[in-house]
Amino acid sequence: MLQINLVAALAAVPLLLGLGSSPAAAAAPALAPPGIDKEATLEPLAAIPSAASQSVKAVDTTAEITDPAWFKQAYDAGIRLYVMHSTAWATCDPWHRTEAQLKMALDAGLKIAVYTRDASCWQSGIAAAGPYAPQLQFFALDVEPGSSPVTRAMVDGVKGMGVRPVIYSGSHIWPALMGDNTSFADVPLWDTNAGHIDFAGWSADHLAPAPVQYGGWNTAATMRIGVQQKFEHVLNGVPVDLNSFNASFLK
Repeated sequence: MLQINLVAALAAVPLLLGLGSSPAAAAAPALAPPGIDKEATLEPLAAIPSAASQSVKAVDTTAEITDPAWFKQAYDAGIRLYVMHSTAWATCDPWHRTEAQLKMALDAGLKIAVYTRDASCWQSGIAAAGPYAPQLQFFALDVEPGSSPVTRAMVDGVKGMGVRPVIYSGSHIWPALMGDNTSFADVPLWDTNAGHIDFAGWSADHLAPAPVQYGGWNTAATMRIGVQQKFEHVLNGVPVDLNSFNASFLK
């Protein structure tokens, strides 16, 4: 026992003098945390979808279109939503072309929606869709100079006809009719912030340009569902406005 203790004491001298490290520390292999296989390959994190990957291209127009091929060409160009003015211009009378154009759009694989330049024409605007009303993605209550101010009765009336209401407006035009009213922020917003777009390189992105807060919209809880990005682009001979919509909003 004495000899063993003496040997142990001598072995400890370098440690006490700071001349060496513990043999156990030097010799022991590094241990992986319990339950982790050092040989396992870690799975990469799933990519977070960008706003662009969650957006679709859309067009809105007041134009008369008689050729079914136009809608097929629009679909082939990446358009997925067709929004049309559904009453005769400057009236609340259903337009005689509405049903025919909605049918051609549906036959080409496009989703459909309608609006009227005067929001007060909402009832006849939806009625103009005829048998295609149940397939409307939404009816847009247009809030801009020259239109009637939107009311809660309009919003509820659109819902009562079985169609989702949205409000079309912009940060530069909403105040002209509605002031600082934020009571409609529960209604989805189709925003407008149009500028220049190169159609050949255009990628749908409903968060571009950067959203501007107004009317209670474009917060984390009330982000717009679509944005008008260019006015009067000529697509295969037809003047249209270019838009991006949140794909998750469409049915």
